[in-house]
Amino acid sequence: MRSNQLYLKTAILLSVATLCTTALARDYRPPGTLGEGSQLHRFVLRDPATGHPLPEARYRLFLPGQRIAGIIPKSDEQDSVIFGVTDKQGNTVSVRLPKRYLKDKWILNPIVGEGDFGEAFSMRGETSNHPMAGLAYVLDLKDGFLFCNRTDSRGYTYYAQSYKAQTISLDYAFGSMEPAQYAWCKRQSATIAALPASAGPAAVFRQMLASYEAGKDELGADFQARVRRKLIDLAIAGRDNRQLDIALGLAPLAKESLNEVGYALVDANWMVGRGMAMIDEALAQTPDNPFILDSKGWALFRLGQPEQALGYMEQSLAAFGEGTEADLGARVEGLVHKGEVLWQLDRQDEARAAFAMATHLSPDDENLLRTLARLQVEMP
Repeated sequence: MRSNQLYLKTAILLSVATLCTTALARDYRPPGTLGEGSQLHRFVLRDPATGHPLPEARYRLFLPGQRIAGIIPKSDEQDSVIFGVTDKQGNTVSVRLPKRYLKDKWILNPIVGEGDFGEAFSMRGETSNHPMAGLAYVLDLKDGFLFCNRTDSRGYTYYAQSYKAQTISLDYAFGSMEPAQYAWCKRQSATIAALPASAGPAAVFRQMLASYEAGKDELGADFQARVRRKLIDLAIAGRDNRQLDIALGLAPLAKESLNEVGYALVDANWMVGRGMAMIDEALAQTPDNPFILDSKGWALFRLGQPEQALGYMEQSLAAFGEGTEADLGARVEGLVHKGEVLWQLDRQDEARAAFAMATHLSPDDENLLRTLARLQVEMP
């Protein structure tokens, strides 16, 4: 099971999405005037981190629920979404409408990445629901780029694009993020985003490693560790022993990362023994940690020992108890793991009970839904 810190982030703010919002074929419009009406709306695209205009930069612009003459919305939506490229002063297209709308009603996102799939995050306070402006974040496209910036005045991130439906994570605890770090992120993400659609994790690993080695002096210690973890994930995705050794050899693995990396190996069902050794080392340090107990159980299950696995998973769930809202994602994952082990042991009624509890806690959990589909479990 992933670390407490990762689940805590998920509970505070939405931190994982799937890049599955397709648009009509990308037609990046040059500056000009679109629409019809007496009210002209003008915009300048700015870098949220610096406030400077972004010349010759790609963007997404729309007014929620509004149709714009000449811009056809998707079949199931009302928004006329404009994709364009700014001029040398950062100006976007201008939009004519019959009525005047305040600028804070429009959504204007700079774009990172290539492809017809995309998503942006809106960062809001958990209790206040107010936009969280100026918050440093990192967008992590699975098997793709890392990109860092700050949220804009309305709490929005960049609009991240991909060639295919893909998972993207949002991390937001990386300190001040100095200008040199932003510059490194932009260079790295632009280079990787420009790789051909056929480029796999191994190619992304090589490019990111080269960027890391050339520019690591520009990065703070926390972000260096973040890049190294990304390299480990890429090596696992590509199932490349040599790349994994390189990534792990860049710096000693922090003790708080042992369970996280070990679980990643186990969950990928690749080099499970190596992952188990990391988990055992983490468990020796904190034997009552429910996250690590679940990882141990999942590793034993992967190694064909479901009875022993179930014992560790029961300990993990008991350690959580009713838990808090911050533990919700972890409890759901633990119940899904327990359900799968019980299903393999042909204890189907007990498995369905575990899956039912997970469904009650989080009915839209992606891991839960994937597991039910893969095992062909029919729930009442």
